Amino acid sequence: MTTVRIIGGGIAGATLAATLKRPDWTVTVHERRAQRTDLDTAFALFPQALRALQPSGLRPAVEAAGVRIDAAQILTAEGRPLLKPPRLGALMIGRARLHSLLSAARPASTVFNLGEVDAPEDLDADVLVGADGARSMVRRTTWGARSAPRRPPLTVIRGVVDADLSNGSVTEYWGERMLFGITPLPGGRTNWFTAFPEQRFASVADGLDHLRTAARVLPDRVTAVVDAATVEQSVISGIHLSRPLPSFVRGRTVLIGDSAHAMQPNLGRGACESIIDAAALAELLNSHPPERALSLYRRRRLLTPQLIREAAGVLSHVALAGGRAARLRNRVLTTIARS
Repeated sequence: MTTVRIIGGGIAGATLAATLKRPDWTVTVHERRAQRTDLDTAFALFPQALRALQPSGLRPAVEAAGVRIDAAQILTAEGRPLLKPPRLGALMIGRARLHSLLSAARPASTVFNLGEVDAPEDLDADVLVGADGARSMVRRTTWGARSAPRRPPLTVIRGVVDADLSNGSVTEYWGERMLFGITPLPGGRTNWFTAFPEQRFASVADGLDHLRTAARVLPDRVTAVVDAATVEQSVISGIHLSRPLPSFVRGRTVLIGDSAHAMQPNLGRGACESIIDAAALAELLNSHPPERALSLYRRRRLLTPQLIREAAGVLSHVALAGGRAARLRNRVLTTIARS
């Protein structure tokens, strides 16, 4: 019997398990955490990701759990318009809620195996799927230590506020080596995030204290969000970025989601590309033998996510420019916005 093992039960792994309809195969999801405790911050799902969920029947439930957003704007630290992106057509949904919906759709025939997988290369499987995140063990053991992610010197703080402070749109403020974003969340909540050159904090409370001081140069709307932030609904992290690969398939092993192409969050496309990866792989495995499916997947999902990853990196560099570069950036983008 054909055996598929999915290492990682996050967004990519949960989507694959939910959309892989092969009851004649043995499908196992390996997840190291007994209960995911992800903060319910926002994911933006663009039309491509929603279309990918259509064949499996998951799209209606996901859309019902989110809130549609079309308007977006990028402003200076003083609140002047820098750039107005095109109509988003995106769905904002809490990451914990999305994960819950995907996990609940996992077929009853799929085995869920709780526990760390220390040596994925030793598992008996016809298809071994690395869906274990940016620091993927599957990637490291199959592609080698040199494929490990790099970590840019940035600190990210993000959180949720139980009040609607978003004005129904996605807004980013680009200041001096700092950006601050505000988006809506379902249930009248607000999702917020900030990034700046790396700093180490002893606790989330210390990070919020720093942010409350740093945010004084930003408009009152940002100050209101930061003042409402709590330790319980905030998290501090770094960023791990994937190095480019010539292929996401090697033998029986395939990488999806952040394991393949972890990227800067500036384009809001990480979750989208994870879902598209998983749905594309499931479609091929549902229709073809493993070897043929992986051969087709190798070509289908190589270029686009890596281009998006590069574009997100460029946007991060522009957003966090400092000194004369920031002033030049603001001057150019303001001219574009007014033209």
